[in-house]
Amino acid sequence: MSFADQFAFRDRLEGIERKGTLIGIALVTPAVALVLVTIVYPFLNAVQISFTDLGTGQFVGLEHYQWLVSHDGFWTFTWYSIVWTVGNIVLQGAFGIGIALLLHEKFFGRDAIRTVMLVPFVVPTAVTAITWRWLFNSSYGPLNYWAVEFGVLSGAVNPLTETSYALATVTLVNVWRWTPLVALVVFAVLQTIPQEEYEAARVEGAGLLQEFYHVTVPHLQGSLTILGLLGVLLTFNIFDMVWLLTEGGPVGVTTTLPVFIYDIAFNLQNIGRGTAVSVVLFLMLVAFVVAYFQQEEFKGGTFG
Repeated sequence: MSFADQFAFRDRLEGIERKGTLIGIALVTPAVALVLVTIVYPFLNAVQISFTDLGTGQFVGLEHYQWLVSHDGFWTFTWYSIVWTVGNIVLQGAFGIGIALLLHEKFFGRDAIRTVMLVPFVVPTAVTAITWRWLFNSSYGPLNYWAVEFGVLSGAVNPLTETSYALATVTLVNVWRWTPLVALVVFAVLQTIPQEEYEAARVEGAGLLQEFYHVTVPHLQGSLTILGLLGVLLTFNIFDMVWLLTEGGPVGVTTTLPVFIYDIAFNLQNIGRGTAVSVVLFLMLVAFVVAYFQQEEFKGGTFG
């Protein structure tokens, strides 16, 4: 090949690379624009509002943030949010995996059960909350009636209005709602695990627990990692279920940060402070995501 041919070939390669780069930029640009419009701009606007007294339109600097860090309720409600989130993730994971393992076994009516299992997930949140409030009602709720009838309780108790049980009760209702989704995802992964791996484990003398740990868990790890990340982000931000069940009560024991934000911004009509809490919540979740992505599954790009 002559020098002229080599230069021509190199020019063609560079042209192809430039074309590929332009195509890549063209494909990425809409996604970047969408992120800027739906995430970056609203966040920057929220930051601006958090530095402003909307009543007077005056710039107040860090006044709202100083109020925030000195407000005992903020730290208390942050702790409630963490307890709420961890409780949901752990219980949804445990129940979801357990249900998926049961559905993975072949038995009569499995398909029907799998279909019915999705009902809690597809029922609207408002309907779910109203139903559970009726079930727990101390005057006419069927759960209290039967609990007293069978001697489980000496008297009717509404756990949604008891400070000792309210947060746990709201957590269990939300677990009931979201566990089917976890079970469905885990069940789908279980269906892809080759039976040969289980047979090989049995040949090696593995028991049920060893099969689960050495065969099932490695296949579930990637899906559970993603579910864990999405679960934390979604659960930490849940407002509707908590508000519809308890409105943050009794005496604030179910007030998570989203409920706290709503209360400050709309009930107390202090948009600046409410927005400041929103900004802090957003930054907390961003920090969690950054830390979460340090896991080996993300670093190595392995999700099998």
